[in-house]
Amino acid sequence: MENGKSKILLLRTGESRQGVVGLYQPGLPGEQSPGLSVRFMGINHQAIASYLVSLYCSLAVLVDDALAVLDDVAVDRYHEYKWPS
Repeated sequence: MENGKSKILLLRTGESRQGVVGLYQPGLPGEQSPGLSVRFMGINHQAIASYLVSLYCSLAVLVDDALAVLDDVAVDRYHEYKWPS
């Protein structure tokens, strides 16, 4: 972020909307769900167990207009919206 401005990436998601979809690696060692692997790393001298949690995921962009970038978005100023009491 430079001078209170940033870039924001916009994604349209979903296959039915011709957007961006996630691709997961099947068959991982220690797989808990598609693309999610959990491996036991050991127990330290304080009896604390350690695990390595990894998510393997790629994205596929189905059409060019499923992605956009907003440049120079002011993120240092904002308005706090409140519901009427």
